[in-house]
Amino acid sequence: MLILYNSLTAYSQLRKPDINRLGKPLLLNARDNINAVKDTVLTSTKNVLQHLPVKQGEGAAIYAVDTLVPKRLAAADSIAEPEDDEPSVWLPEQRNCKSVVNVPVYAYIYVPVVREPVKKMAPVEPAKPQRIPFLQVHGNVMYNVNYYSNIDTPYNEQDIYQHTVQTYLDVTVKGQYPMRIYLTNRFTNSKLFRNFSDLNFNYNNTQFTQKIKTQIREKFLASLPSPAVPDSLQYELVATIKKLKVLDGWIKNPGLIQKMVEAREKAWRDSVKATLKLQAPETNTVKDTGLAWLSLDSLSIYQQYTQKKQQADSLRARVVVLQQMIKSAKGQSRETINKVCRDIEQAKSPAKLKEIMVENQIGDSILPKGYKTLMAIRSFGIGRTVVNYSELSAKNISVNGLQAEYNPDAYYAVATGSVDYRFRDFIVKGPKQSNQYLTVLRYGRGLKDGNNIIFTWFGGRRQLYNAGTVDSQQVQTQTPSSALMGFTVEGTYRLTKNIMFTAEVAKSSYPVYAKDSSGKSSLPSQMLELSNRHNEAYSLKADAFFPKTQTTVRGTFKRLGANFQSFSTFTDGSAQTAWSASIQQLFFKRQLTLTLGANTNDFSNPFIGSQYKSTTVFKSVQATLRKNKWPVISLGYFPSSQITKLGDGLYQENLFYTLTGNVTHSYKVRQLMMNSAMVYTQFYNRSTDSGFVYFNTKNLLLSQSAFLQQLTLQANASGAFNQDYKLYTLEGKALYNINKYIAVGGGIKYNYQTEFNIEQLGYSAETSLQIPKVGQIQFSAEKGFIPGMNKQLMPNNTGRATYFKTF
Repeated sequence: MLILYNSLTAYSQLRKPDINRLGKPLLLNARDNINAVKDTVLTSTKNVLQHLPVKQGEGAAIYAVDTLVPKRLAAADSIAEPEDDEPSVWLPEQRNCKSVVNVPVYAYIYVPVVREPVKKMAPVEPAKPQRIPFLQVHGNVMYNVNYYSNIDTPYNEQDIYQHTVQTYLDVTVKGQYPMRIYLTNRFTNSKLFRNFSDLNFNYNNTQFTQKIKTQIREKFLASLPSPAVPDSLQYELVATIKKLKVLDGWIKNPGLIQKMVEAREKAWRDSVKATLKLQAPETNTVKDTGLAWLSLDSLSIYQQYTQKKQQADSLRARVVVLQQMIKSAKGQSRETINKVCRDIEQAKSPAKLKEIMVENQIGDSILPKGYKTLMAIRSFGIGRTVVNYSELSAKNISVNGLQAEYNPDAYYAVATGSVDYRFRDFIVKGPKQSNQYLTVLRYGRGLKDGNNIIFTWFGGRRQLYNAGTVDSQQVQTQTPSSALMGFTVEGTYRLTKNIMFTAEVAKSSYPVYAKDSSGKSSLPSQMLELSNRHNEAYSLKADAFFPKTQTTVRGTFKRLGANFQSFSTFTDGSAQTAWSASIQQLFFKRQLTLTLGANTNDFSNPFIGSQYKSTTVFKSVQATLRKNKWPVISLGYFPSSQITKLGDGLYQENLFYTLTGNVTHSYKVRQLMMNSAMVYTQFYNRSTDSGFVYFNTKNLLLSQSAFLQQLTLQANASGAFNQDYKLYTLEGKALYNINKYIAVGGGIKYNYQTEFNIEQLGYSAETSLQIPKVGQIQFSAEKGFIPGMNKQLMPNNTGRATYFKTF
């Protein structure tokens, strides 16, 4: 109490300013003492935590938590801690009156780790290479039977069955060598169609060559090293961006900006005071000292800021340059790779592929044995094959025999066998005819698809002109045949990549009816008789494509002597001249395709009537417009033909023009897929030109389809109009997929003909069964009507059954 009383007495005797003057040092000393106590507590806590004993546990270790020094040396049995630990929290600590320090506190909880015994793993054996079978077979088998109660005019047959059995096989030997096999057997009770059995074995050069090119391309891409230049530039770019980020962070630091502002203000105030002292009394003005009023510290800050900013601007410009350099380097690298891949894909010979492989250091150890020889085999076939060599030797000939082409650098070809002439016998069985056969040998220099010159020799026996129009049933004689022999010299020259010219000259023996007038009996002597020009022929072809205008031009010219004969043309005892030309042009960014064509009779079909001479010009025009989200519109005007049976073994083919136009469009209506179509057809023929009763007829068809998930609906309406009658039809169809194995469908068709005011109703049904591991079976039947010779619709029942299996 005495001490308190003395203190109050002393306080009352002191003045207030004196109290304030004495209180400030006392407060500062008290705060320093508090900070010292705080440092002592933190230091003690640190020492306690560092010397905290480790608790032992079975299979576990518990580590002490160090809140100040997290990166300590771990024991040998401990788990390695992360390299870059982040503090859990920062505690502000004021060290003096103007200084506050953030103290990091690490408060990680280390999870105890239970060690498990190490299991001994069995040694991993390398994967065994996949076994490739000697033969791999894929393909399909099909059986199809068609039934017609009546055959459409101008043929008149009833209750016709036509059976077809066909097998198609893709066979790969040792996983490298592809082959194709076709087996076909067709038999029928019709007198019009031929029964035949075909076997065709082909070496698939296209598939083999494509596989070789794919292997070479993959080997090339796999052997590419990482591009050094783009990588080094990328590394420099990453480092430059990091430096730029550091500089930008320093320049844009708010603390630095505030410090610069404060230093500038302080220096300005000091400079003003110093300037006022040096001011001349008579002028009463302040001298302009620029930045001289800034202190040394302020100048140092501004110099550092300016220097850093200049460095940042320089780095920013360097980043732009590096990005452009990387883009250019990558573009050049990608362009080079694409060029090599393009060269591999466009290589047309083993020699060219080998050259590309040597240039790019690609080994051929991955390629199958004998790949050069197999790539050079352009075609190889046994059985029914197609011979299509040149315009004046053999063109589009179906042969039962052997055909092969081999073209490494030189060109070799051979074909021999019996002939089904120009595929016509597949459609119409001719009268009793003598057998035909051919043998063709070819040799040349250069690639078949490039510049070349090829010599061709051909010989054999062929039927005479108009043999197909002889009524053998009435004459009861066999159609004679004529032996022939000839040679051609053909040259192909590519003026540019897209412009090619082909010229051919030929000479042959005489026809059988011209031997007596020549006085020469042997075929070689007739063929080599240079003084006679009547057994010569000339051909010229040109193909050109102009990429800039998207224009394609083709043209042919052919001149045949009166006594020239080959397996490409018919001989009628008169000189023949034939030509053809066509041009195709794309418009509106390839959306509109326009094709114009004109040609004379090429004398390649014996069924064409003799009234069509070489001076008759057949013209054609076709146009197709395809635009996104628009209907597809197509229009065409071109010559058509129809074969008419005049009697037993007697046929005639008539030519006339046909105009067609169609519009089709696929679209959606509220998520419902729809398809609409309109087709217009008009025949420009006369009743004398055809046995078809609906001559010079206009036909219009409207069709609408809707696809409702598993249900497909279709409605058709059509009309046929000419000067004698009008025929209207309405048809509705539906197909429902019950599940993925069964589908059923049916339809009904209404016919109304105004000539006899007759209404007729037809119907149809179909089903499809998909049986696992067995195949697909389809059935269809229709009761319909076909035009009769008396302008009435005659009933006609048709049916079809098909079995199809893919394996």
